[in-house]
Amino acid sequence: MDFLILSRAAAHAATVDDDALNEAHWSYMDRLADSMIARGPTLAADRETWTGSVHVLGLPDAGAARRFIADEPYNRAGLYEEHSIWVFENLLGRTMWEFAGPPASEPRFLVVAEGSPEPVPLAELSAPLRDRLILYGTLRSAQNGPDVGVALAVQAPARAAVEPLAHEAGVPRARVQVHDWEFGGRR
Repeated sequence: MDFLILSRAAAHAATVDDDALNEAHWSYMDRLADSMIARGPTLAADRETWTGSVHVLGLPDAGAARRFIADEPYNRAGLYEEHSIWVFENLLGRTMWEFAGPPASEPRFLVVAEGSPEPVPLAELSAPLRDRLILYGTLRSAQNGPDVGVALAVQAPARAAVEPLAHEAGVPRARVQVHDWEFGGRR
């Protein structure tokens, strides 16, 4: 079962620069690499300031997702203020590492829309949007629960281009979080 975990950074977290903690985080993620669909930091509009993280990965159940959070080194160090966990249905059927879209010089964004209708089927999306999708799927609040939203990660020329792309994917304009985002991993 796949889970999307969105973690919001604590207010003081952006000022923490600890090489040993970063290594502990990356080592923790390395152990889960085979189950990862996507991962990476969310960023402020300056695309430099860390605001949290997203992890999309396969885990046995919701309890394992909660343990993933509890054991994560940044969380144990108090760098996260809160976490949201959803069951994620991966409509693309691939990982972020398989994304072959436009040049990586364009920024990437994570869109989470709770309370939205079902996403538009992939075959009904325009080719330009499909080419820009890094992540696309439904969100459920619990195992076997009803769909409660849609999540997508997209590469776009600018933040202003994200809303029209998300709207085409069935994401309503209300109750939408747009996060500047980038691929995670060792740096």
